[in-house]
Amino acid sequence: MKPFAVILAAIALASGAVHASNNISIQWGKPFDLGRGYYARIHRLNDGRLMAGYALDGMVARFYTRGKNGAKGAWSDRVVVARNFTVTNGEEKVFVALANAEFAQLETGRIIFACNLRPSKCRVDAHPFAIAISVSDDGGSTWSPLKVVYKCPPSKDGLWRGCYEPFVLPGREGRAQIYFADESPYEENRRRYQDISFIETVDGGETWSKPRTACYTPKCRDGMPAVAEYAGWRFLSIEANPSGTRLHPQIVASRIAENWKEPVLAPSPRRMEPLLEAPDWRKTYAGAPYIATTKNYMLLSWQEHSGKGDVDVNKPIARVAVVPKKEIKNGAISTMRCVSSPPMMTEDEDRMMWPALCAIGNDSFLLVVECNGHVMAFPGRIYCGRRNL
Repeated sequence: MKPFAVILAAIALASGAVHASNNISIQWGKPFDLGRGYYARIHRLNDGRLMAGYALDGMVARFYTRGKNGAKGAWSDRVVVARNFTVTNGEEKVFVALANAEFAQLETGRIIFACNLRPSKCRVDAHPFAIAISVSDDGGSTWSPLKVVYKCPPSKDGLWRGCYEPFVLPGREGRAQIYFADESPYEENRRRYQDISFIETVDGGETWSKPRTACYTPKCRDGMPAVAEYAGWRFLSIEANPSGTRLHPQIVASRIAENWKEPVLAPSPRRMEPLLEAPDWRKTYAGAPYIATTKNYMLLSWQEHSGKGDVDVNKPIARVAVVPKKEIKNGAISTMRCVSSPPMMTEDEDRMMWPALCAIGNDSFLLVVECNGHVMAFPGRIYCGRRNL
């Protein structure tokens, strides 16, 4: 039987379109729709299944199981991971929404599902912004109650600063890190400055370290972290807005062995503008980047819009760029190219939000987006010339 990833790619890419640049091409296939949902992520589990996690009245998960004898697989019904909730402070009720789904499976088999707790009121006598996790030890069938692993400390002005967008990076055995954007250290300009911090566990998520800072641009906003590892380096994709630019992708690199011993500030040779042909970031918004690797390539996705309006009212398009791994030397990336979008989607007509990437074998991948209120996955395959490397 063919590997699951090859089967999925062959089904999805049967009538795909191609975008080519510098002898590298991305072939796009027909997307599949997982139904209503928001801010989705898909990852491959240890047993070969795909798991999707996203927000829908809380956090939910679905699982794609391959068919037998080459038959097409199917997605499971939704499994509830955790629900939005309400807390009472005296006579006042505060609604707490669960946002920013992200997860990873450890070598032990445990799945750590992280999310962001966002209270409807930002006063310190309400509920703190926080990062929380739920875990599953049975492949995603059942989930533990939410446990807060980081909460923003109260500030002097009586208002909560926020923490957002956790990313779970699995390590060996029971080790893992959770990266997140954190506003709480910066009281001088409320909700404008933030860094990327992270916490660590060595026991499968039972206990977590105090937060440390991975990167920060002074008096600016580093946000939306995602991490990929390659050749002894840890590559952290972020959205940043240095020197008066609009939010756009940067990649911050650190040796895995150093584990962010010192935060990467700005400017720094370890903070890179990765696109070979970048737009004018003073005019173009390009937020929510996400990084991943296939067999031969490193990929970056983001959402882009050239209008002047805020991202919440405009309709951005999701884009993907690639670089061959053989071109990444000593942690340096500056040649991402072949910028491509699924051909059936159009800026200002389709709202493609919070894109993410999932490698599914060889040089095939999924671009996962919240598209017009639905969770959509667009299959892609990278070629070099006429031959898939």
